[in-house]
Amino acid sequence: MTADTRPQSRPRPYRLSDRRARRLNTMICFAIGLLGLFAMAVVALRVGHRPVTWGELWQAFVAYDRDVAGHVIIQQIRLPRLAAAMLCGGCLGIAGALMQALTRNPLADPGLLGVNAGAALGVVLCTVLLRITDPAQFFWAALLGATLAAVLVFFLGGNTPSRTGRLILAGAAVSALFFALIRGLLLASRASLEVYRVWVLGGFDNVTQDMVAALLPFILVGVILACIAGFSLNALQLGEEAALGLGIRVGLMQLVTGCAIVILCAATVAMAGPIAFIGLIVPHLARATAPQDIRWLALFSALYGAMLLGLADVVARTAFAQTTMQAGVMSAILGGPVLIWLVRSGGVRRL
Repeated sequence: MTADTRPQSRPRPYRLSDRRARRLNTMICFAIGLLGLFAMAVVALRVGHRPVTWGELWQAFVAYDRDVAGHVIIQQIRLPRLAAAMLCGGCLGIAGALMQALTRNPLADPGLLGVNAGAALGVVLCTVLLRITDPAQFFWAALLGATLAAVLVFFLGGNTPSRTGRLILAGAAVSALFFALIRGLLLASRASLEVYRVWVLGGFDNVTQDMVAALLPFILVGVILACIAGFSLNALQLGEEAALGLGIRVGLMQLVTGCAIVILCAATVAMAGPIAFIGLIVPHLARATAPQDIRWLALFSALYGAMLLGLADVVARTAFAQTTMQAGVMSAILGGPVLIWLVRSGGVRRL
C-alpha cells in the first residue's frame, strides 16, 4: 500500500471579512475624528487674547468660581462660543450631505442653493418690520425665509439628475434676488443695518448660553428628521424608479429631507448668520473616510463640520493681535480654494 503523496491542505489563516474590515475601518476613522474634535475643543477653550492655564481650565469645570477671571472667560464666553460653532458646523455638514444626496449634485450647498439667502431675508424682515434685535428670536423668521427659498429653487431648477446645472443657476438667481431685497430693506432702517452688518458676516461674537439653549430643540428636530430621511436616501441613489420599486415613497422622503435641511440651516443662520462653504466642503471630506451609506456620511459630515467650523473660529479670533475676524469670513477663505479644486478636478463633470 503506497503512502498518500498528495499535498495536505493547510488551514487558512483567519481573516476578517471585507464587510467587517470596512466596519472596523469606519469605527477607527470615526474614533480618530472624535479625538480630533476633542483636541480642537481644548485648544479653543485655552487660546485667545487672554490665554488660560491648564489649571484654570480644569478648575473652571470642576470648581467654578465667578470671582476668577479665567473661569468666567471659559464658562461665559468661550464655552458658549465653542458650543455654537460645533453645533452650526454639524448642522451645515448634515444639511450639505443631505442636499447633495437628494439632488445627486456634488455642488449642492445651503449657500449655493439660496437657502441661506432666504433665511437672511427672513431675519432682515424681522428686524425691519418687527424691530426685533435679539438673535434668539430670529429662528422662525429664518425658517420661513429658508423655506421660501428652497421652494423657489426647486420649482425653478427642478431636482432631477438631468437638471443639476439648472438647480445651481436657480440657486444663484434666488440668492441674488434675496440679497438685493435685503440691501433695499436695510436702506430704510439704519438700526437694522447695524444689526445686519455684524450678523451677515457669520460669527459667534454675540452668542450666549441662552441663545444656544433656545435653538437646541430645533436643531434636535432637524437631526431627527435627517435620521429618518437617511433610511430612504440610500435607495434614491439608485434612481427614482429603483427607489419606487423598493417601496420607497419618494415624494414623502423628499419632503422629510427638505424639512430637515431647512430647519438645520435656519437654526444655523439664526445663531451665527449665513456661513458659506461648510456644507459644500465637509461632505466631500467625509466621503474619503465614510462608507457609501448616507447615514454614515451625514454622521461623518456632522463630525467634520463641527471640527472645521470650530477651527475656523479659533483661527479667526486668534490670528490677529489687535482685532478678530468673523468665522464666516474665515470659512469662506478656506472654502473658496476647495470649490475651485472641486471644479478643476472633475468632481462636477456631470453638470
